[in-house]
Amino acid sequence: MTPGILALSGIGLLLGFRHAFEPDHLAAVSTLATRQGSVWAASRLGLAWAVGHTASVGVVVGLIMLGGLHLPARFSPAADFLVALLLIGLGGSVLWRYARGRWHMHAHAHDGAPDPHLHLHSHAHGASHVHTHAPADARRSLGFGVMHGLAGSAGVLLLLVAATPTRAAQLTYFLSFSVGTAVGMLFVSCTLAGVVRVASRRGARWATLLHVGAAVASVVVGIALAGRVAGEF
Repeated sequence: MTPGILALSGIGLLLGFRHAFEPDHLAAVSTLATRQGSVWAASRLGLAWAVGHTASVGVVVGLIMLGGLHLPARFSPAADFLVALLLIGLGGSVLWRYARGRWHMHAHAHDGAPDPHLHLHSHAHGASHVHTHAPADARRSLGFGVMHGLAGSAGVLLLLVAATPTRAAQLTYFLSFSVGTAVGMLFVSCTLAGVVRVASRRGARWATLLHVGAAVASVVVGIALAGRVAGEF
């Protein structure tokens, strides 16, 4: 690899890692990840977000590289506004379920497992605590990744890809940016799951506070993003 390609890869990795820590990304993933009782389940959500993000950006990058696509000026604000609505809906649905008593966290142990663990449980279909552990649903995280790939500072990625001189440089930057974003989001998801595990050792109430706090943050970030974007139309 030439020094220029190596430098471009490094820039892409760093900018991609930073991209994962934008407030709207953190708000969406934290609301989902703080529901999880294990680092592995939270990692699946972070990876699903990264896959969705890479897929949507990859489609646009491909159109730029192959067809010289130029995005309309209002495309990014419109995508940001949709993300804002999704953040408000995601956080609001969590708060609504807690307010109605449909969700609560409790610690329990299975037969043959001496150590209790934290579990988020719905009483929508009855008050029984006899339940199985379904795998983390990554579909919403995947959907948020798709939307975030078309919004916010991903526009910077698209501009840089359009401006780089060769196809090899464009592809290198896109791949390194995507890897950096995936690493950043996995770090965020695993860290949040670790915080939840530490909090759960002090009781389910602390983990519940984290989950509700993440939902409140999602709503606040969504409202702030919607307000900012509204002035751009």
